[in-house]
Amino acid sequence: MRPVLASLAAILAALALLSAACGSRGPSDADVLISLADEVAVPAFQAVAEDMARLDDAAQYVCQNPDNVSVEAARQAWHDARASWMASEAMWFGPVMDRRSRSLLDWSPTDIDGIEELLAQGRAVTITDIREALASNQRGLGAMEYVLFDKETIASLEGPSPRCAFLSALTSAARQEADAILSAWTEGDGGAPYRDYLTGRSGVALLASEAVAEVVRTQIFLIRDIVDMRLASALGLRDGGADPSAIPGTAADNGLEDLRNELQGMRRIYEGAGPRLGISALVRPLSEDTDQRLRQQLADALGALDAVEGPLRVAIAERPSQVNEAYDRLAELQRTMATELVSLLGVSVGFTDTDGDSLR
Repeated sequence: MRPVLASLAAILAALALLSAACGSRGPSDADVLISLADEVAVPAFQAVAEDMARLDDAAQYVCQNPDNVSVEAARQAWHDARASWMASEAMWFGPVMDRRSRSLLDWSPTDIDGIEELLAQGRAVTITDIREALASNQRGLGAMEYVLFDKETIASLEGPSPRCAFLSALTSAARQEADAILSAWTEGDGGAPYRDYLTGRSGVALLASEAVAEVVRTQIFLIRDIVDMRLASALGLRDGGADPSAIPGTAADNGLEDLRNELQGMRRIYEGAGPRLGISALVRPLSEDTDQRLRQQLADALGALDAVEGPLRVAIAERPSQVNEAYDRLAELQRTMATELVSLLGVSVGFTDTDGDSLR
């Protein structure tokens, strides 16, 4: 009898250990996806829609009352809309990609000569023109920036000027597109809401593992664009020497704020919103070391960006050590994401996107 009892006790102990191990696995892919969709992505696109609406209202007002106060209000509204849009970049999967929203809202570099040729024609540009006739780099936030931050903004907007009609059409088109992105996430665009498709809450949905992979790949592409395409090019770490035009924007010199907002968006995806779940919740049970490293690298990269005395183009020319420090911290983050993160979560990405090699 004693050997039987001993065997039974051993079996019960093993089952207890197995139960504890299963309980320590952390949340499921579906749990994390629901949290990211409901608590991170949808609020991000709500902020974009609200800020684009305020920008449109400010632009309509400044065209009717072009003075220092209204122009400064419109410029601040542009900064706010730009901030929320860039913070949403870590969530540019689904509707933003399907609708090709970036081609309407934010395409760099801005074609200043093309815009001036258009305005020289003297006709009022309409929303239909913005959507159907203009090139991607002649519209969106970049074109608004060129009009709003010009030194002669007030004089150029007085009366029913072509420039004012252009600004008005730009902001109205952007407002419509931001509303459409949010609607696709929350109500659907001829089908189930995208948040339900992403999270498995609709009849037709992504597999949870593929949805997680889509989220992670978006982060990989974003950090690669920041490190390898923009900063490396601007600092002269790629062939051809330093290229300041790699930093998007014109007179507003918003490059540094763009980077901060993009990284803040990535941090929300990784850590979640407040107590809510992010990708970290999937990484931590697999490797606490990697999870802590990614959290620290995100914080270090943001700290290095905060230490840069902007504008970014000026800092690259006059205070390159500050920008190089930010580049190094961002490159470290890129290496960890492109190697350890994708490996732990089993995400497949092209070799050139995952090799994690910085340019120095």
